[in-house]
Amino acid sequence: MSYEADSSNTFTVTTGRRIDRPAFQKLNPFVFIINKYTYQTGNPFFLPQNSWNMEVSHQYKSVLTTAISYSIIKNYFSQLFLTDTSGILIYSEGNVGRAKNIGLSVTVQVSPFKWWSINGQAMYNHKELKGYAGNNYGSNVNQLHLNINNQFRINKVYTAELSGFYTTKARNDLQELLYPTGQLSAGIARPVLKKKGSLKISVRDIFFTQVMEGFTQFQLAEEYFILRRDSRVINLAFSWRFGKAQKQDRRSGGGASDEMERAGNGS
Repeated sequence: MSYEADSSNTFTVTTGRRIDRPAFQKLNPFVFIINKYTYQTGNPFFLPQNSWNMEVSHQYKSVLTTAISYSIIKNYFSQLFLTDTSGILIYSEGNVGRAKNIGLSVTVQVSPFKWWSINGQAMYNHKELKGYAGNNYGSNVNQLHLNINNQFRINKVYTAELSGFYTTKARNDLQELLYPTGQLSAGIARPVLKKKGSLKISVRDIFFTQVMEGFTQFQLAEEYFILRRDSRVINLAFSWRFGKAQKQDRRSGGGASDEMERAGNGS
């Protein structure tokens, strides 16, 4: 439901009931050996997760949007780290008993000058995850995600972009805590070939700060981990538009789209 108080202020209330089902591959009960201390297995007892989602938002013109949300999820999807009687680590996925999330977000779109526009967003979440089959384990976290994107016009020819994000400690799974991470990226572009083409050079993760680092709590042990990948990348791109632009028809996947996604998403 949406209510337009005046030409500048709009209030919206949204509520919804949702069901998400796991990908078929995650139901596979066969064992995959990772190393002599760890193996991975699917979970044939993986159940769908059900959620109620509620949000109240306020929009001031096209400049400022604020929202507060609440969601409660039953049978929450989570990674599970178990150990057998010999101490071998079992990595699987399954359902957490219940998860709650309270969120607050602020989005700002401003243009201080004609040549500079800013889009920024801040999202705060308080998460609580409790229990799974055979265990009353619980965890919670307060997390903040900041994202900003700057667009520049230089000499009516060049366009440039400076963007970045930062995330404080976060928790997406019951037993795994992720440490703060973020990155800064930049790019510049100009039209060529009578504006039918464009040339762009960009750099992602300039300071090589986007790493996956955290802390995992097992049933009988605790583990610190850090994963680095080639996230600092320089791209040089050329694009050229030719022919007449044609309107593309939107195609629907029909009622089978959810099943197709489950079959194709094994990650």
